[in-house]
Amino acid sequence: MENSHSQCIFKNAKDFLTANNALIYQVVVAILSIAFLYKILFNRKNITKRPKRDIGISPASNGTGPKIDCVNPATGKSMGIVNSLKPDEVKTCLKAAQIAQAEWGQTTFDERRQILQDFIDMFIKHENELVEASMRDTGKTRFEAMFGEILTSCEKLRYLIQNGEKALKTEERIVPMLMGTKSARLEYHPLGVIGIIIPWNYPIHSIISAAAAAIFAGNAALVKVSEWSTHSKILFEHLLRKVLSNRGYDPNLIQILPGMGETGEALVRSGVDKVLFIGSPGTGKRVMKAASDSLTPVILELGGKDPMIVFDDVELDWALAIVQRGCFINLGQNCISSERVFVHEKIYDQFCKQMADKINSLKQGPPEEGHFDFGSMTMPAQVDKVEHLVGTAIKEGATLLAGGKRNPAYPKGNYFLPTVLANVTENMTIFQEEAFGPVCTIVKFSNEQDLIRMANGTVFGLGCSIISADIKRAERIGSKISTGMLTINDYGASYLIQDLPFGGCKESGFGRFNGPEGLRGFSREVSILTDRFGIKTPVPRLIRYPIDPASVGIIRQAIYMIYQRGIANKLRAALNFTAQVIKNPKLLL
Repeated sequence: MENSHSQCIFKNAKDFLTANNALIYQVVVAILSIAFLYKILFNRKNITKRPKRDIGISPASNGTGPKIDCVNPATGKSMGIVNSLKPDEVKTCLKAAQIAQAEWGQTTFDERRQILQDFIDMFIKHENELVEASMRDTGKTRFEAMFGEILTSCEKLRYLIQNGEKALKTEERIVPMLMGTKSARLEYHPLGVIGIIIPWNYPIHSIISAAAAAIFAGNAALVKVSEWSTHSKILFEHLLRKVLSNRGYDPNLIQILPGMGETGEALVRSGVDKVLFIGSPGTGKRVMKAASDSLTPVILELGGKDPMIVFDDVELDWALAIVQRGCFINLGQNCISSERVFVHEKIYDQFCKQMADKINSLKQGPPEEGHFDFGSMTMPAQVDKVEHLVGTAIKEGATLLAGGKRNPAYPKGNYFLPTVLANVTENMTIFQEEAFGPVCTIVKFSNEQDLIRMANGTVFGLGCSIISADIKRAERIGSKISTGMLTINDYGASYLIQDLPFGGCKESGFGRFNGPEGLRGFSREVSILTDRFGIKTPVPRLIRYPIDPASVGIIRQAIYMIYQRGIANKLRAALNFTAQVIKNPKLLL
């Protein structure tokens, strides 16, 4: 019966479409025509056509300072030499950026969106070149480069294109009754030139993530890259300059500065209008100290020792998959890496065994020579640090389940085997110090009180992940963790939600990038008060100099009338206010 009914409906619909084919076609054409005309007449973009400019040579490419030997950390082979910038050369870059920003700061949001869309097109067109440049600079796998450099960058740009203007839109503010003839608003103006210092773990994405937000807010960007991942800047800066110059903008709007500590300090002291620093707490403190001499405001995104909490009510395979990414994404060289994994005692032994079995089954090797799960680490000194922390942990009583040493198959590269440590306690060195490497340290817990104490037991407070079938419990525990970011039943997913601000507390830094807060952080907030109706507001004799003695009594009764509790008290004050005004009417004129 039901089948016959369905066939009947289908036949009637088919007959209707056949009989009214011409009419339907006309309706569709009419709708499309109306939409097209609406777009032309009412949705025109505010974009000025500019002649193309010469791409020129970036001032940041004219360094004469110490030479940086750009070495591929996966192979140990040199890729070329790049000269650092001296302090006076940083000043030259700043001057060029200021000139570019003076023009760029007058652009419309439509023009800024156009450039950001061009950047997306650039990433797609040159995806393979950019991926391989990152691989050579950092030793990361093709997957990690594709995911961490290309996808995240495109998503950041998409977010800014679709939501950036809304974040920077002028906000109307509430005016009290006493100022009823006035209107108030908050505007977000460009700051000028943003100085950005980034680490080596994501040399492509870290540049565009900060620089795109800076220029969307109307600023220029000077980005100082790490000496450990400098070579990719040659390609990337050329591509950025090409996009800007093709649209007729000054290509010096975004400059990528090579150099070491001296160059970074010179940038902070150069006269930039704000500094964003991403790196270690030690260097962050030095940046803050240098910036304080000129009261240059700073945003600090520093280290982390993030807890990953696994309760006993989870599906183990699912939880292991999340924890593995949390610990070993980008070979652990990630500020929000899950460096401390807290596992409930009921599933602890099984969890440790399955984690070790999985990690021992994975492959590590030079990413350019084939498909591997893990590549190399980037910075030689970081390999030394991880080796020291792991060795110390074993001496202090931790149990080694996987890895624990440099990869003997590749002695010329910066390879450390993905490592799993069990029986880690809060008294061990590795529990407190950021490893920033491929180490999963597993800590046993039995009750919530101890868990919360241990999770909060470091100087860091960047992120936290909790895995549990009980969402209410996860959120309750999460609310007691000192952290800037909380993720439940996932790891790192919040970074792809660009509407959420990114940052931490304690020695993980302060200030935020990403989200509306990040854009506003690159803006100068201007509070504006003006006449609401365009009528000049008179200045009553009440507040003019010389002050009339009766003014105090009138103001007192106004305070009582507006702010005092109780209807009776307000009415009494209103009567007294009226009486005093009647005695002194000239004071309100």
